[in-house]
Amino acid sequence: MPILMLLSLLLMPTYLFAEEEAPPVIQYVDMKPDFIVNLAAPKTYMRAKLQLMIKGDELLPEITKNMPAIRHSLLLYFGDLYAQDLQTSEQRETLRTGALQVIKATLKKCFIDDKALGDIFFTEILVQ
Repeated sequence: MPILMLLSLLLMPTYLFAEEEAPPVIQYVDMKPDFIVNLAAPKTYMRAKLQLMIKGDELLPEITKNMPAIRHSLLLYFGDLYAQDLQTSEQRETLRTGALQVIKATLKKCFIDDKALGDIFFTEILVQ
């Protein structure tokens, strides 16, 4: 019986004994200053506060270093919008996902892996 127990322990998969990986540390980067953008229609503008959700510590220095390129891309993206495109929660969710894609594309242009960029969040939006 002890030999059978010993054999079963030796043949047991090693993943049962592997340590669980800790989830990555989540950080939020406040994109300062706020975005104030003239929209596509005359005399309309948008003011927005954004935060980036970053997984781990590796991407933070690269985000900080390339913040001018990220802000530039977002300003161009926001400037093509109309006030009527930002009225409902569905439209604002479309804005959020579109802005996330713009940031990821900008990171790729800067030769930065965008996998650590988790998401972006608008903490304030004003359209007038």
